[in-house]
Formats: sequence, C-alpha cells, structure tokens
Amino acid sequence: MDFAYENPELEAAIANAGDIEALDKALVAVSRLVPSFVSPEVRGRQMFTPGLDAQVPRLAARLRLADVPLAKSNDNVCIVATRFYSTGGHSKVASDISRLAGADRTTIIFTDLYRELRPRQLIGGPPAAHPCRSLMLLSAGTVVEKVVELYSLLAAIRPSRIFLIQNHMDMAAVAGVWPFRGVVEYVHHTDHQPGLGATLPFSAHVDLTYACHRACAAAGLDPVWAGMTVPARGPPPPRGATTRRGLRLATCGSQYKYLHAARHRWSDFAAAALAEAPDSEIFHFGPVDEALTRSVHGPLAEAGIDPARYRFLGPVPDLREALVAHGVDAYLGSYPDSGGRAVLEAMAAGLAPLVPIPEETGPLLQFDLALPYWVRLHTPDEIPAAIARGLELSEALRSPQGQADLDAEFSRFETYVRDGAAAVGGAR
Repeated sequence: MDFAYENPELEAAIANAGDIEALDKALVAVSRLVPSFVSPEVRGRQMFTPGLDAQVPRLAARLRLADVPLAKSNDNVCIVATRFYSTGGHSKVASDISRLAGADRTTIIFTDLYRELRPRQLIGGPPAAHPCRSLMLLSAGTVVEKVVELYSLLAAIRPSRIFLIQNHMDMAAVAGVWPFRGVVEYVHHTDHQPGLGATLPFSAHVDLTYACHRACAAAGLDPVWAGMTVPARGPPPPRGATTRRGLRLATCGSQYKYLHAARHRWSDFAAAALAEAPDSEIFHFGPVDEALTRSVHGPLAEAGIDPARYRFLGPVPDLREALVAHGVDAYLGSYPDSGGRAVLEAMAAGLAPLVPIPEETGPLLQFDLALPYWVRLHTPDEIPAAIARGLELSEALRSPQGQADLDAEFSRFETYVRDGAAAVGGAR
C-alpha cells in the first residue's frame, strides 16, 4: 500500500504479548510514536498503518469484547476522541457534527490517552465550544483498561452512530469502538501523518481534506468526500478600497504551523508580502509565543521592514468574522504547514486563499482543494503575482456563481452529517 507506515517490532509486540502487562506496554509504545512522525521520511509521506490496524480486531477478541450490532441513525450520536484543543480543525469538525446532529442527541467521550484532562474541568457542564448532552472522560489507568472502559460505556449507551475522531496513535479509541463498527464512521483528519484505523472496514471512511481523499481513493478504501463546512456563511461584504489604504493581508494558525524546517522561512513570505506596498499590513490570528514572534519580527527588521506592520492579534473565535471585521483583502495560508479549516473560513469571507506549499515536502502535504478559487505558490518571489491573482479570484468567488459553488461544497459536510455517508457518495 502506498503511504504505508510499518512498524514490525510493535506489531509483533502486540500480537505476541504473553500477558496483559506486556500487552499494555506495547500499546503505550504505540501511543508514544507520534513525536517520531515529524521525521522527513514519515511526515507527508506515510499515512496508513495497515500492520497496526490488523492488530485491532485481534486485540478486541483477546479482551473478549463481543460485537454489538446496532441500527444506524442520528437518534443517539456519539463522538469518540482523544481530546479536543482550543485551536485545531478537527475540534471544530466535532462541534459541527454536534450542531448538525443535535446537541441534545450527542454524547462526547474523551479517552484522554495522554492523561491531560481532569474531571473538574467538566464542572458546570461541557464547554460552550462543544455542546452536547454529556461529555465523559475515561478514567482507567492503563491503555488496555481504557479499551475495556470505552467498550463498556458504548455498550451501555448503545449509540446509533459513532464518529471516530481520535488522535494519531490512540489504540484505546480505535479498539474500543471496533465491536460497534457497524455504526462507526472513521473521520480521517490525520491526513499527512500515520493514523490508526484508516484501513479498517468501519461502516464509512470519511475524508475531510482533498489531498488525503485522493490518496484514500487510490488506496481502494472507498472513501466518502465530505470536506468541511463553515457555519457562518452569507454574501461577503465588498472588499476594502485599497486606494484609501495599504493592502491588508492575514494569516491564521497555531505556532507549529510556521516553525517547521523548510526551504524557506515563513518570514520570507511575510517580507515579500509587506514589500508590495509601504503601508500594507499582515494580521496574524492564532496562538503566539516568543519563538514565533522572534522568527517573524527579527527577519523583518533585518530586511528594513517595520515589524509593527506584522500584527499578532491572538486567537479569535470566528476567523471569517475577524477577516471581515478587519477589512482583510487577501489571505495567506500558513507555511510550511497549511491549515485546511482556516483556508475554508477565508473563502467564506470572500477571499481566494494564497497557499504557499514547500516543493520539497511529501505528497500528502501538497495541499489541494476541490474548488478552483485559490492560488498555489512555492517561493516568496511568487508573492506579487499570487496576490494579484488572488484578488482576481476573490472577485470571482464573490460572484453569484462563486458563492453557489462555495455553498455546494460546504453543504457536502452538512448533508453527510444529517443524511449519512451514502447521501454524499464516494470518491470524486
């Protein structure tokens, strides 16, 4: 299988574990693989874990977790995840699922595989960002026990639909839901690094990003293309009059999206954009720390560009709303990691995104969209032409046809959640 990650040693350790302690040790080792996935030979080049996936049914059988056949519907929805973060596309996807399926019919279960959460955080009910009727944390002390605990909870809840949105190497989540696979839908968000469960025959395999979807289709996984949605939509306001002020650009993303090693620095793209006009600005939305600030402001000053023109504005609850409120003219995607959800929110604001992509990166990181209203670029010297093309495409995106195209694409995810995977079909 193309893009396959293999770890024969760990696969054998799970298969040959002589007792529960040895089995748990092997599963803990699996959970600790994630930091190694940033290596150049893995990141952007390996996504499927067929050998580890093959251990999931065997693990469930060894723990005597009997299959539980259930009828699928939206009457009793469950979202199973490792945890959610204040930023991150898959957290917003879960919020959209709960909203569309109905918060009063949705239960969220966190495996808390890495023991980062505390029950006291649930005092007062689920967070506003994730409305649901109940949010539960698994409390078992070992990975094996978390598998059994999750299974027991699901057997009691008897959900009619399970959305699996676990972190990369959460065997507790994948093995715990396996006996309910007739109503489990694998929501594939680990799209450029290895992720457990992608090759297993759950009731549906649902892709959120287009490059990932093409890879899953080529692998014969019969994936559904659902994409993502942006709840706050509507005709975008007229673009700001750049004759009255300089060009306003924006970007959005967590710190790590800008700090990975690549052929170019993020600051190279920022400098090229700010050089377009002496009074232009870049608004940066998202978490910021000293390392990110230094990585941008220092090189700008060295290039003779006032660092104050690059403004860190922190996280915002609604990127589309922030882009509109600040009168942004062009959206520049994060580099070297692009942000799929942020790009869509920019399009919802009527902006055709400019997406810088490292040429040297793996094929799974070669960002793609199902719609034509965006600009791909690879080097900072392409910035002037990209901005000009982006402004043209933004006008097309704001047209009635462009808005109809955008709404049709966003509606795919909404149709998928409300009406099921069959309603949006397979690969495209």
